[in-house]
Amino acid sequence: MKKLLLCAALMASLPAMAATATASASAKAPAAKTESNMADAMESATYELEQSFGTAKGNPIPILDKLAVYEFSPPTAAKLKTVFGSARPYTLTRAPAAGGMIAFDFSVPAHNYADLNEQTWSWSALNLNMLTDEAGRTLTSSGSWPAFVIDGKPGKMTINNITMEGKQTRNSDDVWVGAARADAKSLEISGKNHPFSIKMEKLSVTSMVEPNGKDYDLGSDLRIELITVMEEKIDDLRASMRMSKLDLKAFEQLSSDIRKKTKPGAEPKLDDFGPQIKAFAKGMSARGTAIELTEMSVGYLGHRALLKGRFSLGKTVEKDFKTTAALLKKMDARFEVRVPVALVTAVTRKMTAAQAATQAETPSPEAIDATVKSMTDMYIKMAVDAGYARLEGDVLVSMLDYKAGQLTVNGKAIALPAGEGKKPVARAKKPARRSK
Repeated sequence: MKKLLLCAALMASLPAMAATATASASAKAPAAKTESNMADAMESATYELEQSFGTAKGNPIPILDKLAVYEFSPPTAAKLKTVFGSARPYTLTRAPAAGGMIAFDFSVPAHNYADLNEQTWSWSALNLNMLTDEAGRTLTSSGSWPAFVIDGKPGKMTINNITMEGKQTRNSDDVWVGAARADAKSLEISGKNHPFSIKMEKLSVTSMVEPNGKDYDLGSDLRIELITVMEEKIDDLRASMRMSKLDLKAFEQLSSDIRKKTKPGAEPKLDDFGPQIKAFAKGMSARGTAIELTEMSVGYLGHRALLKGRFSLGKTVEKDFKTTAALLKKMDARFEVRVPVALVTAVTRKMTAAQAATQAETPSPEAIDATVKSMTDMYIKMAVDAGYARLEGDVLVSMLDYKAGQLTVNGKAIALPAGEGKKPVARAKKPARRSK
């Protein structure tokens, strides 16, 4: 249920985020000046919905019934009427369902709006169907939003064919476990003042909550099949993260405190939440909570580079929370970077060809091959000799470790700004070997 309402809030806040994205190339105006009536209205509405429904605990049926007749505050209602012509821009109604089940239909009608600063907004109708049992213990959802467009002076953003689906169960802890997913056929951003273009195709975002003993695991997965930036193409971007053994109730309480004390559109001031963050960090340490980057990989020129790793907080005592430096020494992190030599070679070949074209040269294929091999060998030798990488077959590997305040790369100490830790005894490096 929480994911569902956050999804609705996310959809509602998309105009505010889009305004920021397309206007990023221009200078920011004073905070008191309204740059966009649409973004201002949706930011205020999203804030009020989060304040009223952010935790969404308990049976979802009365919560959805309340959301159906929810009245925004007079200032927010006035903003919504300006851009939508209505103080409630959505409809939420009960729908026919099989025996023992209750269904709701959520919708936002198609809309066009000419905003300030020559911005225009347009989107097709958004529809979301939710189905729960009479006890409010299960929830399935599916929805679609065929098109969303914002067009302004700095640039234009278009998102096509958004779909959403989810399946969750509310357990005895009043926690919704299960998964939710959103897909989009494409997302395109183009610039006008400074011409550029980015197109992302076949995007998907998945989130999940799973029980882990008395605690919970949170996971997320982002995939983009193809990214085209101007003429460059990046294949199959994957980013998967997992937070394991999390005290979900403490996490929700911390999130709630931050949300309630942070004004709309403002960044939270973490210094104001010192005691709450400290208590949460102690819980992480006691439980062995870990944040895992299970995969961050990307394909380029037919080859893939990979980053994965893990972060956790070691056993702590009260004095470890007295200073940031002391707490940093309790943090443990280990990350692995893997780059195929073939990728280094392919990038070097592309750079060599581009340089030859710039200089109006037409070197022979043999000359290009020789240059590419020489430069690739040099790059690899520099990385290996400096201790920043090692060769495992035809893959360059770097292991980054942070423990007890000391950062090392493949066992080589890296000086931090604080200058903590001693540098290990230098080891002789073996020259990199590659087959011809």
